[in-house]
Amino acid sequence: MNQNRVTVSVENLYKSFGSLQVLSGVSVSASQGDVISVLGASGSGKSTLLRCINFLEIPDKGKITIEGEEIVLTKNRRGEIVPTDTKQVERCRTKAAMVFQQFNLWSHMTVLDNVIEAPIHVLKRPRKEAIEKAKEYLEKVGIYDKQNSYPIHLSGGQQQRAAIARALAMEPAVMLFDEPTSALDPELVGEVLLVMRKLVDEGRTMIVVTHEMGFAREVSSRVIFLNDGVIEEEGIPSKIFESQKSARFRQFLATTL
Repeated sequence: MNQNRVTVSVENLYKSFGSLQVLSGVSVSASQGDVISVLGASGSGKSTLLRCINFLEIPDKGKITIEGEEIVLTKNRRGEIVPTDTKQVERCRTKAAMVFQQFNLWSHMTVLDNVIEAPIHVLKRPRKEAIEKAKEYLEKVGIYDKQNSYPIHLSGGQQQRAAIARALAMEPAVMLFDEPTSALDPELVGEVLLVMRKLVDEGRTMIVVTHEMGFAREVSSRVIFLNDGVIEEEGIPSKIFESQKSARFRQFLATTL
């Protein structure tokens, strides 16, 4: 692990949906510049973990700290767990930008407008400054020439690169990627992974749910294997891909490599 300050810390996280227990005591941390790859079969809790870090889902129990700030939870009158301070959640959410599987771009806005929307309305950046920054990020992800296009006119790979630019525009402490290539045609996967590799080279802190084993092996600081809501195995790529303690992880790798 990177010896710099811890950017994100998740301790003993639990989350259920009705009677379905999805996370059962998951703990993970990422220091500045770390790339944590989260592996696991469908339904193992990977996406729920990311959504809890970003507070798109409220955990039932546990502690989440982003850039040294712990999100405080409490129970409401109905006994439900809720954030004590919604403004704190909004503030911390800007530090943990999410890139979704299905892009989630606003279809009625151009690519440029998609990228500047949150910096202007959430971060309160001046419009001119937001546009300048957005153009930088669109250049970085290789779609500067598509800034005035609407999402419907872009390929899936271009849409996902626009979504990455939108996340970068928040200048987050950590970027959360939820299977960013799984909705793409095979020939478009490479262009998105290339952008992500550039972000790794820049020293970005990233937590990546992925089924791209080559990417996980080559760029991760640490790999985590989730199974039935618990971390069944974790370690550095050079060790975890060569020797597995968990029979379930061996079986998973046998079907994906």
